[in-house]
Amino acid sequence: MSIPDFLEFGSKLTNLEKTRNFNVFGNYSLDPFRNLIDSHGWRDRKKERFRISVVGTNGKGSVSHFLAGSFSNLGYKTGLYTSPHLLDPKERIRLGPNFDPVKEEDLKEISNILFAESNSEELSFLSWFEWFTLGSFVLFEKKDIAVQVYEAGLGGRLDATKLAEADIVVLCAIGEDHKAVLGNTKEAILKEKLGIVSERTKIVFALEPEASLLKILKKFCSEKELELHLFPSLLEGKSYLDHNQEYVKFIVRNLQEYISKKLPSLEKVEQTNSKPLALPPGRLETVSDSPLIVFDPAHNPDAIRVTLASLPSAFPGKRFSIIAGFLPDKEGESMAEKLLEYTKTQKSNLYFLDSKEFKLPEGYGSYSIPPEKLSEILKTSDATEGFLVLGSFRLYSYIKTDI
Repeated sequence: MSIPDFLEFGSKLTNLEKTRNFNVFGNYSLDPFRNLIDSHGWRDRKKERFRISVVGTNGKGSVSHFLAGSFSNLGYKTGLYTSPHLLDPKERIRLGPNFDPVKEEDLKEISNILFAESNSEELSFLSWFEWFTLGSFVLFEKKDIAVQVYEAGLGGRLDATKLAEADIVVLCAIGEDHKAVLGNTKEAILKEKLGIVSERTKIVFALEPEASLLKILKKFCSEKELELHLFPSLLEGKSYLDHNQEYVKFIVRNLQEYISKKLPSLEKVEQTNSKPLALPPGRLETVSDSPLIVFDPAHNPDAIRVTLASLPSAFPGKRFSIIAGFLPDKEGESMAEKLLEYTKTQKSNLYFLDSKEFKLPEGYGSYSIPPEKLSEILKTSDATEGFLVLGSFRLYSYIKTDI
């Protein structure tokens, strides 16, 4: 019998990123996924490992990429698991030192392992996200990856990546997003994110939050007997990518001593010349120079604010018009207000994609454009103007096609 293709099998599973039916979380439990992988030993650590969970509302993608690059530069075999993807689902699983999307032969190796020990019927209850998370567990162990970085998906307590049982948890900025699933306040969302902590977790790193959140964070770490390290939150006017690089440098500095004392046999490979940390794809990414088109996946009010504030330092002297596309479950009106205020100040243009896929913010009909007009609008910029395209990750494929 032929072994099912990894991506093809995954495409038949429930994919909440497509359906957006987050109501299923009302009855969701990690136990079936946990029982499955433990019955086969698919998350077992074959050797000493160092696993890092990165959680939060905003910034966790760039922090995850920077962490993986930093540990790879230190000479550790490093794996990176992130979500969502921009163009190809293979982007979610990456191996150092180059961190290119996982290769077809590696996916075939994952399938060989999974279907040699299980079958389609046993695996068919998994969600698409659980399937890819399982793939990362299996591949990282098969490839003998010493440092494994897992970016959480939607939450923390019920996130499939929780089963990595991280040694270290890295907390990024907390904002209001997916409130129907995670809670209506930042305090509730923080508690949900901190649920990713396991019995193996020893240290929490966090961007210092506002007072009410800091109180919850300190109480949580004290009760769990976790060491807490705080780093200053983002200052206004600074690029969030620069800030997140500094946050990661702080984390790595503190962890080097911890690893040398607590994980003395964590395996290193022959160290090559360290290279500058690559900027994560899709975050304030210049996808075209002429016309200047910048993409960022800011898709909640706090992320919108931080991205707009990052533009002057990241692109000095440039004036940006904005093209935004928000998915139906997003609170588009509050984000639209911030974007309109920015474009009025800049004396630039604002557009919202309106289609079956993208929801037009209520009251912003005069700013709407159909996706098929996107290419035409992108050609209207002058030498001093650029376009910032933001919102859903799905927009990335639109602009890559249209430029």
